[in-house]
Amino acid sequence: MNDAVTVAAPLEQLIDQVPQAQNKFVAEDWDPSRFDIQHWLGRAPWRTLKDTEYGIGKDPAPTHFAVIDDKLVNQIYKLDIATFLTAERVSYTGIAKLMQHAPDEASQIFLATQAVDEARHYEVFCQRLAQFGVSPEDRDQMMEDMTTKELRAFYDLIKEQVDRGDFAAAMMAHNIILEGMAYPIYRYESAYWSVFDPSLTQLIRGAFADEVHHVRYGEAIIQRYSKLGDDSRNTMQRLAREFHSLMTSVFESSIRHYIHLYQLVADQYMDVIGDIDIFPGKKMRDVSETDQVHILLGQIQDEHAQRMQRIGL
Repeated sequence: MNDAVTVAAPLEQLIDQVPQAQNKFVAEDWDPSRFDIQHWLGRAPWRTLKDTEYGIGKDPAPTHFAVIDDKLVNQIYKLDIATFLTAERVSYTGIAKLMQHAPDEASQIFLATQAVDEARHYEVFCQRLAQFGVSPEDRDQMMEDMTTKELRAFYDLIKEQVDRGDFAAAMMAHNIILEGMAYPIYRYESAYWSVFDPSLTQLIRGAFADEVHHVRYGEAIIQRYSKLGDDSRNTMQRLAREFHSLMTSVFESSIRHYIHLYQLVADQYMDVIGDIDIFPGKKMRDVSETDQVHILLGQIQDEHAQRMQRIGL
C-alpha cells in the first residue's frame, strides 16, 4: 500500500478559501479601506513621492535668479514658506494629539498616516528654507512674524477643539476648514511659483495631494456625525459659522496683503510670469490685483459652501 503524500497548498490558495470580511476594522457607513496604511503606502511613497528627496525630484528645473538675487522676491519667497509652516505645525501637532480621541480603529490608523503627512510637509518646507540659508532660529522668527492676530485666533480655535477632545469638531476644524481652505490657495501658490522656482511648486503640489486625501476622510467621517440625532450637528453648524467668519478675517489680513506683494513682483517680472495660468483660463498678465483678490476669495467661499453641503451642514 502506497502512503499518501500531502502537499501543502500555496498560501494564496489557502487565503482564498477563507471567507473575506468586508472591513478589517469596525466602521459604520464609510469605507475605511481608502484610508488605511496599505492604501497610504501605495498612494504616497510609491506614487506621489516616488523618486523624490525631501519632496523634490532628482533633476529639478533651475530656480530663477530673482529668487536668490532680488531682495524683494527672496523675502516674499521665504515668508511664503514660513506661512505654510505655521499651518503645517498646527496640523501635525493637532492630528497626533487627536489620535487618542478617534472613535474607531480605522480612524486611528488614518490619523497616524495624516500625522506623518503633515510632519513631512513641515520637514520639506523647513528643508527648503535651510537650502536658502535660513537658520532654524530665523525660520521660527519668520513664522512668528507671519502669524497675524487673525491667523492666531483661527489657529487657537482649531487647537481648542483638540484640547477639548471633541473629535467631530476637531476633525471639521482640521480636515474640512483648514485643509479645505488650502485648496484655492495651494492652486494659486503652485501656479505663481511655477516659473520662479519649479521645485517649490513641486513641494506645494505634493502637500496639496495629501490635503485632498485628508479632506476626503474629513467629509466621510463628518457625514456620519451630521446624521446623528444629538447635538453634534448643531455644535458643528455653530462652529462652522465661527470658522467661516475667522477664515474671511484671515484672508483680509494676510492673503490680500500677499497678493499685493505678489503683484509688485509680477509687475517687475511680467515678461517671465505673464503667461502663467494663475486661474483656469486667466493669464497672470490679464488679471489685476483687485480681480485676483476677488477670484481667490470667491473660490474659497464657494468651495467651503459646497463642502458644507456635502457633509450635511
